[in-house]
Amino acid sequence: MKATQYHSSAHFSMDQTYDAGDCCPVCLSLARRSAVYEVQQDPLVVMLRCPDCEACSASRMPKPEALETYYRSYYLDSDRRVTMGSPTRFANHLLRFMPDLMRRPTLRVLDFGGGDGSLALAIVRRVRVLANRQIPASIEIVDYETPVRVDAETITITRRNNLSDISGPYDLILASAILEHIPDTHESISRLLDAATAGTFMYARTPYVLPFARLFRRLDVGYPAHVHDMGSAFWGKFIGTFRAPADLARSAPSFVETTFSQAPLRTALAHLLKCPAHLEVLFGGPGSVPLWKWVAGWETVIRFR
Repeated sequence: MKATQYHSSAHFSMDQTYDAGDCCPVCLSLARRSAVYEVQQDPLVVMLRCPDCEACSASRMPKPEALETYYRSYYLDSDRRVTMGSPTRFANHLLRFMPDLMRRPTLRVLDFGGGDGSLALAIVRRVRVLANRQIPASIEIVDYETPVRVDAETITITRRNNLSDISGPYDLILASAILEHIPDTHESISRLLDAATAGTFMYARTPYVLPFARLFRRLDVGYPAHVHDMGSAFWGKFIGTFRAPADLARSAPSFVETTFSQAPLRTALAHLLKCPAHLEVLFGGPGSVPLWKWVAGWETVIRFR
C-alpha cells in the first residue's frame, strides 16, 4: 500500500498556460508581489509572494484542458483513492483538536478534494467509537473519484461535482492537500467559508516547500499540479485575511504521513525537520509564525463561532 500520492512536475508550454495577472489569486490583493522562485523557463513561470496574505502563487496558471490531461493518471498506480497513507492515524491526530464533534447529535462532513472519501469516513468512524454511539452521519465529497462504499445505513456518502453543488452548513470541512492545486483559490476558499456556521471545524493542509526549493534547486515543486505554496505566515493570517468569524485551534507543521514501520528513515527525517517549528509553535501559540520554515507542509484547524 502506498503511503502518499505525489505528482511529478511537467514542463507546460505557452499554449498550456495563461498569464495569472497582477491580482493575487488567493486574496485578490493588487499589492505588488515579489518573485521568490523560478519554476521553469520558456515560458517563464515564477512563484510570486503576496505581501498581504503571504501566499506564493504561480505567475502563469495551467489551462483547465491541459490539467485534465495531466491528472488522468493521478491514481493510476495505486489501489487506493486518497492522498494519506493511513486514514485511521490521520483521524486520531485530527480529533485531538476537535473534541466537540463527539457531542454532536448528527454529523455533516464536507470533504473537498478528498479522493474516495476515506479520510472523512475514518474520522466519522472514529468519532462514533469515541462517542460510544452510532451518530448518523452524511459525507459529501467534492472530487471526480468514485466514493468508497460503506455498509452502514447511518452513514451516507455523496459525490458532488464542484463546490457550487454543496449546501451547508457542515460540522466539519476538510480541505486536505487540495487548495494548492486550484488556480482560482479565492473562489474555493470563499465557498468553503460560506458553508460553515457556528461550531463548524475546518481543517486544511498545504505544501510549504519553497524554503527547501530555494536551497535545493533540483527539488521538484510539483508544478503544474501545485500552483500555490501556503505556509505558516499564510495560515497565521488566514482568519484576518478572509475576515472569518473563527478562532485558530491549530497552526503547525503538517501531519507526518508515513510511519517508522513503513519508512523509518523518511519518517525520522520528517519528524526531525518539523521539530524546531513545533517547539516554536508550542511556546509562541498557534498563531505565531516560526522562524524555522523547513517543514515541507503546514496544517491548520479553525473553529467557527
